[in-house]
Amino acid sequence: MDTITYKIAEIGDVVGGGTPSTSNPDLWGGEIPWISPKDLTGYNSIYISHGENFLTPKGLKSGTKLLPKDTVLFSSRAPIGYIAIASNPICTNQGFKSIICNKDLITPLFLYYYIKANLDYIKLFGTGATFPEISGAAMKKIKIQIPSLPIQQKIASILSTYDTLIENNNRRIRLLEQMAENLYKEWFVRFRFPGHEKLENGLPKEWDIKPLKTLCEFRKGKNITASEMCKGTYPVISAGLSPSGFHNKSNVHGVSVTMSSSGANAGYISIHYDDIWAADCSYISEEQTEEIFYVYEVLNNIRQVINNYQMGAAQPHVYPKDINRIKTCIPPKELRIKANSILAKFHKEIDKLAQQNTLLTRQRDLLLPRLMSGKLEVKP
Repeated sequence: MDTITYKIAEIGDVVGGGTPSTSNPDLWGGEIPWISPKDLTGYNSIYISHGENFLTPKGLKSGTKLLPKDTVLFSSRAPIGYIAIASNPICTNQGFKSIICNKDLITPLFLYYYIKANLDYIKLFGTGATFPEISGAAMKKIKIQIPSLPIQQKIASILSTYDTLIENNNRRIRLLEQMAENLYKEWFVRFRFPGHEKLENGLPKEWDIKPLKTLCEFRKGKNITASEMCKGTYPVISAGLSPSGFHNKSNVHGVSVTMSSSGANAGYISIHYDDIWAADCSYISEEQTEEIFYVYEVLNNIRQVINNYQMGAAQPHVYPKDINRIKTCIPPKELRIKANSILAKFHKEIDKLAQQNTLLTRQRDLLLPRLMSGKLEVKP
């Protein structure tokens, strides 16, 4: 593949961001989207339209810049390497060195994939021991090799096909999760379950308020260090939002629900459809209950209550014995089993879509370096 070497400054404008004063409410709460690296944490889509915060016109003038649609947004510190493309005009904080592409030389989507493929190389331009940062000057000097525009477009089209399929599956997953949550709330919060009668007050007949352990009890996992892990395929579930590693053995089998035990995410609830190694977490497995999907929705519905049980300032903890004592509505078992049967269909479809995404991601990530290096030749 024939390429031409450019410095990033030669293929676009490198633009930083800023943060208006957070003590001035007149600058915030408008309609102008403003993002920080936090908004890209765990963000898997290519395009982004907004984050959590919005500026007023006064806020825009006071401390940042409005970047045009199709700007490649790149976090240059804390951490280096989050990336997305603006789907509309957007502002960033100072943790970005974004690139407004010269579209006569490079397409934003190609640059997006090029950076993802060469992220380790780009990170080498960061300086600073505690919190490495890529300065604007350093960003401008980074050299990249780009092919002709037709080849760029072809490569980007191939890779984005995978990302489009992944994003479509993610939308379906979110819809199924919402359907499961809606069913739970309709039956067990609003009490509009099959055969329900209008309530004047209180609970339906044969319902009761009891501790969670009436349904099943959280059990403590068995911690494992990184040095003790043997390379395998079973996710190790600890304190984070994603697995801390993979092991060659599992200690929880089948579908399970876990709750992180410590750290910033103490109390985080997640569901797993295959065997895991439960480490710094507590768990409930389908070996303990035939109502595992119902139990997950119960816990999902009281996430905020669980978060309130965090103890400790420096290193928060959530203890299973405390969660097991939380009181909740307990409907008759027959109704719980019926709900679990319906919820199982939603979750099995979610599991199937998630597995598809794992395969699509693996295939895309195998293609990415080969396409960018020219080892896999494409024709416009």
